[in-house]
This record gives sequence, structure tokens and C-alpha cells, in this order.
Amino acid sequence: MGKLHLIGGEKGGVGKSLTARLLGQYLIDKELPFMGFDSDQSHGTFSRFYPEYTAAVDVSTYESLDAIIDAMESNPEMNIVVDLAAQTFDRLNKWLVESDGFTLFEELGYTTYYWHVMDDGADSSYLLDQNAGSIGYRTNPVCGGGEFGPG
Repeated sequence: MGKLHLIGGEKGGVGKSLTARLLGQYLIDKELPFMGFDSDQSHGTFSRFYPEYTAAVDVSTYESLDAIIDAMESNPEMNIVVDLAAQTFDRLNKWLVESDGFTLFEELGYTTYYWHVMDDGADSSYLLDQNAGSIGYRTNPVCGGGEFGPG
């Protein structure tokens, strides 16, 4: 079963790319199959550090986002890490809702995780609350985090 990791958070400079890089390095070190997508077109930190594993993705176009689904279909056991740039959640969520993405991910045998990276500011907590309310959010008691998807 594959895993889709969406590394996001609406604020810039809170460590989203660092989190994606740490997860990517962990997967490499554990020799687990991994493919990355980098949506930060201004900095591209994730793709700069892992160019052999990572492709650019433009969250403003469905055709570009569909590359994530293509990767899932081609590699059912793959760990896919998507480094989301700040202020991309609304566009990503629109794609997920309009394409019924979570149902498709489940049909492909993928579990989806959203890592909301934030600092200690009140606006970060507010943005997490807004994002979690936009698409179904279930708490994952095993890791203390959460899992996005229908239900």
C-alpha cells in the first residue's frame, strides 16, 4: 500500500521544505521507494536537494497535479512526498474536491497524510483549523497527527 504525504501549511518560512527533505531522506535511508513533487516555484528547495527523486508540480493546473495520480497508478507501493508552497491549500483542495481525489487515492490503495507545518503564531493555528475544516479530517491516535480523506 502506498502513502501520499502532503507537506503543507499556509505560512512561508515555517519549515515545510525542511520537513519534506527530512521525510525524503528518511525514506532513502530506509531504502523505501519514494518519489517527490515540489510545488514551490520560487525556491524549489526540495527538488534542489533531491533532483533525482523530485519533479516540479504546479498546483494552479490540474494537468500538473494529475502527475501525482499518474505516479500513484504507476507505482502502487510508492511513498509520494509533495512539498507544498505557502498559500497553495485552496487550489490543492479545489482539485481534490472536483476530482474526488480521496476516493481515487483509496481506490489506488493509497493512504493520504497531510503534514501541516506551522510556527507558534496564532495565525498558524487559525490556518490549520480552516484547512482541516475544508476537507474531512480524522485524528490518527497512533502518531498523534491526522489523516485527510472522506468521512
